[in-house]
Amino acid sequence: MNAANKSYKKGMIKVAIAYPAPARVALQSLSIHIIKRLVDENPNAYSDFVFMDYDKYIGYSTKMSLKDFDIIIFSVHYELNYPHILRMMELSGINPWSTQRSISDPLIVMGGPPLMANPEPMAPFADLILIGDAEVLIPNLIENYQSYRKELEEYSNLPGFYVPMLGKHTVRKAYVKDLSYSIKLIHDTAINLKRSKVEPIFGRSAIIEIMRGCPRGCLFCMEGFVGRPVRYADMDDIKKVVIEDIDRKLIDKVTLLGLSVSDHPDFKDLMSYLIDEAKVEVSVPSLRVDSLDRDTLRLIAKGGQKVLTIAPESSEKLRRALGKGFSDDDIVNIAINALELGFSHLKLYFMVGLPGETNDDIISVVSLLRRLKKIGVITYLSVNPWIPKPHTPLQWLPMEKDENIKSRINTIQESHAYDEFSTYNLLDAKVQALLSLGDRDVANLIFDASLSKLDRGSWRRLLRKYEDLLIKYVYSWKSFNEELPWSHIKIPGVEEDNLRNLLLKYIRDVGMDTNFIK
Repeated sequence: MNAANKSYKKGMIKVAIAYPAPARVALQSLSIHIIKRLVDENPNAYSDFVFMDYDKYIGYSTKMSLKDFDIIIFSVHYELNYPHILRMMELSGINPWSTQRSISDPLIVMGGPPLMANPEPMAPFADLILIGDAEVLIPNLIENYQSYRKELEEYSNLPGFYVPMLGKHTVRKAYVKDLSYSIKLIHDTAINLKRSKVEPIFGRSAIIEIMRGCPRGCLFCMEGFVGRPVRYADMDDIKKVVIEDIDRKLIDKVTLLGLSVSDHPDFKDLMSYLIDEAKVEVSVPSLRVDSLDRDTLRLIAKGGQKVLTIAPESSEKLRRALGKGFSDDDIVNIAINALELGFSHLKLYFMVGLPGETNDDIISVVSLLRRLKKIGVITYLSVNPWIPKPHTPLQWLPMEKDENIKSRINTIQESHAYDEFSTYNLLDAKVQALLSLGDRDVANLIFDASLSKLDRGSWRRLLRKYEDLLIKYVYSWKSFNEELPWSHIKIPGVEEDNLRNLLLKYIRDVGMDTNFIK
């Protein structure tokens, strides 16, 4: 799977798969291994990983400079990595601004969930931004590069290809309809990662993506909306890859991936098969409270999982308005069952600063935590600022001001109704919001950041310098009558009219003022 398995031959397309982090971090990302596998399937393409180690970029297998490749594919999963991408280009002698690059420079391609949701903050730096699933887009990119090279206009006719130099133009997400190939692709990259010298994040585990998208539609969840349409993997396909692994003695565990894996229509049958027939441990990272009956919990416990992770998000009132239809009593009952079934502790995720949130909602959260503590549940608590995201019903609403977020986090923390506590840094949350919601004018901030130390002091100075952008995008109520920076990106089943209606219902449900609606 790595470059050592495929030698470069003259005339091959040289493709760098770049990730803006040190190798020990980057190599844990399944996405780069999947992209590499897809590139290497083309007989005319040669690929290598290129990572960033502090202030220098490093080739994983070769001594080639980033500038020596024909195509550079940046895999992006986190908005705060945007400046690191520019720094990788700067350090290798590539001008980050696409208009200032020459025909001899590599083709700069970017993709990943945050760019699929809103490509505009990074648009001035990319030649192409891929909107959709890698299984469809990467083979199409490599195949057409042989004809198009850097004739960027030509790529605009390909499904899922956004060409920023042409200005904003409608692009519809290109997606894989059948997950049969995707299961094997992700699974194989996980096995290869296990065989490498890098310690894989999931251990000796076969990683099986059993669904893409999410049927729930929680109003704050960007991944749920941009992941549409919802697709489920076939049970027989899953069984086949697991049995092959067991026969080859490659695994002792299976990790099921998906935004809400317990929503798979065959989830219980699959769990029973893996545990009772295949006799492997099973890890299930993402679970919905309202899909967790005692039988499901028993299966998860029998599969060897000791930590139960759930996301109540907020008070019962706000939770229901957001699309999570379960009560505090449901959470307590699940906790009791989890204790009886041998789970060691619960990990709970909450958000503060949600639209329409009041002090009563925070008091309600503390009350729930105290109920859990009273029955003897060991609780690891993660409390984080709500960040507005594109392609969600809450995209028109502003982020809460610092003082309110800090006060509400402090109220929960000072309750001491938990065993461990963590929170996402508020400064990072504000930067993430700006890079999520901004238009092309945010590119100057990203460029300036790439020339800084990229520490929190640098970000504070930059947010002061670009305070007008923070007010414009993060702390503003967006008008229904205006185009949003990402309105030209079309996700199947995510129409703005529908998102507006969901927002209006939320506003009514939580009792917010409707005077802002235009």
